[in-house]
Amino acid sequence: MTAIFRKRLLAIATTSALTLLLATPAFAHCDAMDGPVISEAQIALSSGDITPLLKWVPASDETALTSAFNKTLEVRKLGDDAQELADQQFFATLVEIHRAYEGAPFTGVKPAGEIDPAIQAADTALEKGEIDAFLARVVDKFEQEARSAFEATLAAKQQASESPDKGREFVEHYVHYVYYLEDVHNVIAGNSGSHDH
Repeated sequence: MTAIFRKRLLAIATTSALTLLLATPAFAHCDAMDGPVISEAQIALSSGDITPLLKWVPASDETALTSAFNKTLEVRKLGDDAQELADQQFFATLVEIHRAYEGAPFTGVKPAGEIDPAIQAADTALEKGEIDAFLARVVDKFEQEARSAFEATLAAKQQASESPDKGREFVEHYVHYVYYLEDVHNVIAGNSGSHDH
């Protein structure tokens, strides 16, 4: 594979993976206990400083969040059980406001350990200040998927004329192969439309 082709593939795969994975509400991680929003909220509650949390909400909700934060700090003084309940209520309030800001529904706070690996890798890249390892992983995964779909489709095409069943098998592979590559291309081209499949 030439260096130029690999760079183009890198651009395609990275853009498609990040756009399709990170922009999809199903892969949201701001509502997880180990996601960036609640992790930062835990630090803010420990320090008593809400300032770092305000970036996660619109300016119009700063007052409401600050009020909830201050009430949480007061309740936390009543003991461990009260602190746990107050923290959980504050996390829910914070995430609900943040999700509304994103235009996404609030479906509750999720337990730790359920963040998609792609999102974890994207966050790790930011923490380390280096994205090359993540991009290489995305490119390798894209290349494997595209090559596998291509080879299966090509093999099925060579047998498609043997019987209607073999022809249908080819069509099934063909649809998956073409739509997969079309979806990637549409992301790169900035087209929002894609097939339902």
